[in-house]
Amino acid sequence: MIGALDSVGFHAPARVDRPPALIDQLLRDRDAIVARIAAGKDLMAITRTMVVTIAITMAIVGAALGSYRGGIQIGYAAIKLPLVLIGTAALSAPALTAIGAALGRRSRLTADLALVITSLAYGALLLVACTPLILLGRAIDLSYHQMILSTVMMFSVAGIASLRLVTRALSAETGPGRGSAVLGLCVVFALVGGQLAWSLRPYLLRPRTPEVPFLRETEGSLADAISGAIRSARGIYTRDSAPLGD
Repeated sequence: MIGALDSVGFHAPARVDRPPALIDQLLRDRDAIVARIAAGKDLMAITRTMVVTIAITMAIVGAALGSYRGGIQIGYAAIKLPLVLIGTAALSAPALTAIGAALGRRSRLTADLALVITSLAYGALLLVACTPLILLGRAIDLSYHQMILSTVMMFSVAGIASLRLVTRALSAETGPGRGSAVLGLCVVFALVGGQLAWSLRPYLLRPRTPEVPFLRETEGSLADAISGAIRSARGIYTRDSAPLGD
C-alpha cells in the first residue's frame, strides 16, 4: 500500500543526514543540530558536510578577496581561506576536549569536533553572504587599507557568531568544567584562528607589490598589523624603511 502511494506522487520526507538537509537545519534551526551533536547522532555525516561547506564557501570568499589584485591571487586566496577555518577547527576541538576533561567535563572529542566545525561552517555561510559587499568595495575603488578594515569587520562578526553557537551549546551542558571549558575555548579559538589567518596571508595583496607571493614573511604581530591598517586608513603612515618606488 505504501509503495503504491509512493508510486503515484507521495514521497517520504528528505533524510536529515543528507548535506542539503543539514545545511538547511544549520540555517533554520541551529538548536536542533546542536541537540543532535550533543546526543551523538550522525556525527560523521555532520562533520563531513560542514567541512565541505567550509571548503566551498570560503573558496568563494577567498576568490572575491583575491579579485582585489586579480590574476593568480584569486586562486591563492581561494585555497588559503578554507585552510584557515578547517585548521582552526582541527586545533580548537582537541583543546576544548582537553580543557574540559582536565576540569571534570566528559571527554567527547568526536562530538566536540562536530560542534566546532559546525559553528565555523555557520560563520562561513555568513561570510559568503557578504561576498557582494567585498565585490562592491572593489567596484567603488576602496583603498587597500579600507578593504582590510572592512574584511576584518566582516570576519569578526562571523567569528563572534560562530563562537556564540559553540558557547550556547556548551552552556546547555550539565556537570563540572562547563564554564571553564567555554572560557578556554574562546581564548584558543581567537588565538588559533587569528594566528592561522596571519600566517597564511596575504589575501588581498598590496596593489604596488610587484610579484604575487603565496605567503608573506612574518612582520610583527596580528595586533600590530590591525593597528597599522587603522592608522593608514586615516592617512597616517610610518615609513622608516622600504620607501615607495618611482
